Amino acid sequence: MTGQNYKVSQEAFLLEYLLQILPGQSRTGVKNMLTKGQILVNEESRTAFDHPLKKGDRITILPKGISIARATRMDARDGVEKAGVKILFEDENYIVVDKPSGMLTVATGKEKKTLYSLLNAYIKVNARMQRKEDLLSGKEPDRSTAKIWIVHRLDRGTSGVLVFAKNERAKDILQSKWKELVAERKYIAWLEGKLEKERGAIQSWLAENPKSLKMVSYDQEVKDSQLAITHYRVLSYSRHYTQVEFSLQTGRKNQIRVHSASLEHPVAGDEKYGAQTDPVKRLALHAGTLVFRNPFSGKMVRCTSPLPECFEIFEKR
Repeated sequence: MTGQNYKVSQEAFLLEYLLQILPGQSRTGVKNMLTKGQILVNEESRTAFDHPLKKGDRITILPKGISIARATRMDARDGVEKAGVKILFEDENYIVVDKPSGMLTVATGKEKKTLYSLLNAYIKVNARMQRKEDLLSGKEPDRSTAKIWIVHRLDRGTSGVLVFAKNERAKDILQSKWKELVAERKYIAWLEGKLEKERGAIQSWLAENPKSLKMVSYDQEVKDSQLAITHYRVLSYSRHYTQVEFSLQTGRKNQIRVHSASLEHPVAGDEKYGAQTDPVKRLALHAGTLVFRNPFSGKMVRCTSPLPECFEIFEKR
């Protein structure tokens, strides 16, 4: 680890121990080091003056430039989460987030604030600060262009788990081997009315109407249509709604929404596909689970998002 390294010889509180091993520094100066994130304990940043140290702990004092770069990266992450987007997983190839309802995945017109633009700005800051840190550490920095690549999308009204790639190769691999790598992809929705059949599968061909821009479901293949297969099971009933879990065998535009409407039980809040009610003022559809094998590490990545609190209203209706 770049910086000054020390091994703790006795139990103590962090500030007091730092004053012992840095006799040339004033108390104020050492406090500033802590506040600015220059102090790592066992490779984790610590800012609390009274953080307890144990014998054998490792302390690293980072150069000021590196601590500033790391703080800037943390601020960028905080900015993403303040925009309502939670980062669920991130490595050098992928970033998985929890998208809020109402945010576009990518611009469809003149929209400027999209999930894509937010994450693109975030990783550019990250990359710039990492280059700075590498230079200060004497490493050869990665000078490749930092950019987010879209792997799949969620409708504007749908909330939940969504994965992006950090480079084109990672995007191509995950997209081309989607069926092989994705082990689980589940959605929760509240549908209008009582769905009588508690589990089943819907298979049809979906094609977009160029005038209405709505997806239309056909029993047989038609020109420009794509096969869509959706599996579902009922989770619970309320007085006027049915809570349903959907598993996608294919991933087509508006697939769950169109298939729900074909059952004559549209997703609540989905006026586009025939819903008559909108109790939560949003589409009642949530991407709750995504599990995939990371093609680079070979490890399974499991990301989940809790149901939005507003969905609790359906249980009373």
